[in-house]
Amino acid sequence: GGKLSPSFPASIPTCTAVGATFFVSGSSGEEEATTQFGSGGGFSYDFTSVPTYQAADVSGYLATVTKPNAQFATGRGSPDVSALGESFTVIDHGIAIAVGGTSCSSPSFAALMTLLNEVCLAQSGKTLGFLNPLFYQNPSMFTDVVQGTNAIGENS
Repeated sequence: GGKLSPSFPASIPTCTAVGATFFVSGSSGEEEATTQFGSGGGFSYDFTSVPTYQAADVSGYLATVTKPNAQFATGRGSPDVSALGESFTVIDHGIAIAVGGTSCSSPSFAALMTLLNEVCLAQSGKTLGFLNPLFYQNPSMFTDVVQGTNAIGENS
């Protein structure tokens, strides 16, 4: 009770952890943390120091919420980003089916980062590098998903 524990390896500080969301209405628009499974959020018990790149954001988040209890929020927070991971359409043998999980959101996000790295390489000869500091230094690049819960399954 009270602990939101992310999965390993997503809790590794040098990993970009990707959570899962779904569209609140239909197939576009506002997104919410998935309700079909724990979307990967919480604070690490394996990596008990908040990484420098996310320290200000974790501190700001903890100042605005009553849960998780601050005693459980001492480690690396995750996810760093989220992407669509519920009612995700794939084509299987020519048939469109809906699947879900961070196994959908993570490779989708990785594919976007690959495309951005290709652009960076073409323009400057460099890649984006370790993404987390870049993301936390530029929060306006993202929409903060504040609806939903990670209190599902082992986290409830």
